[in-house]
Amino acid sequence: MWKKLQGWKEKLLSWARKEVLLKSVIQAIPTYLMGVYKFPSSVIDRIESAMARSFWGQKGTRRKIHWKSWASLCTPKCLGGMGFRDLSDINDALLGRQAWRLVHKENSLLGKVMKAKYYPNCSFLESALGYGGSYSWRSIWSSKALVKEGVTWTIGTGSLVNVWKDPWLAVEHGRFVTSVEISEISLVSDLIDWDKMEWNVDLISECFNERDKKCILSIPLNWRKPRDSLTWAFSNDGIYSTKTSYMLGKGCNFEEFHQAWVSIWGIEVSPKVIETIKLDVFNIITTI
Repeated sequence: MWKKLQGWKEKLLSWARKEVLLKSVIQAIPTYLMGVYKFPSSVIDRIESAMARSFWGQKGTRRKIHWKSWASLCTPKCLGGMGFRDLSDINDALLGRQAWRLVHKENSLLGKVMKAKYYPNCSFLESALGYGGSYSWRSIWSSKALVKEGVTWTIGTGSLVNVWKDPWLAVEHGRFVTSVEISEISLVSDLIDWDKMEWNVDLISECFNERDKKCILSIPLNWRKPRDSLTWAFSNDGIYSTKTSYMLGKGCNFEEFHQAWVSIWGIEVSPKVIETIKLDVFNIITTI
């Protein structure tokens, strides 16, 4: 990685070509290991520092001015950044794939070994880190919070889903119930009229606020009574997506989205011209 950044040929590249080099080559090199191990922050800082120095350039041994922070360059293009990967966030997103496998494939060899050793009496999402775990286990476990932030329950019978503690509402502003907890109701199955195979409207109207009532009644029930299942809330097929997980972990505010950025990146000209326009927008004036 260091050789590819420090070669004399790479120092002669334009910013547009440096962007391609960094995104297609340098940031792709550690991807495999990032899917298995959590990189120490010191290693990530060194890699990002080297990429920043390579991108902004240097004269001999003197560093040129870094006109924008690396965090700004890692902002998605649709929000005005350069779209470089934030290595810490992509590390968590890639580890989340392993965590998702432990959630959905408990009968796999990996799932059986991990469950027997680290969480024999609960599910992965309820597991504790514990003491003396391998570095692989600690790495995968570190992504649990990110995975939990994006999962939601798809209701079948409702017998596995806690009404008050589990995410199961299909609503944009939160998947948890906001009504005051009632001790007589614990599982989602308690809200279903099994004779008619429909929601108990009277009970729901009595126990939940208007927002929760509307969300619950919008959830369809199936006569086949399938098993409740955990799905990924940010993909159409309900399967974990590294891309959406990365955006979730990065905490991007898409209210700042502006159509102008789409127009800029959609111009059919050479990448070098687009970079010049982008730097103009950034108000960066330099002689590089």
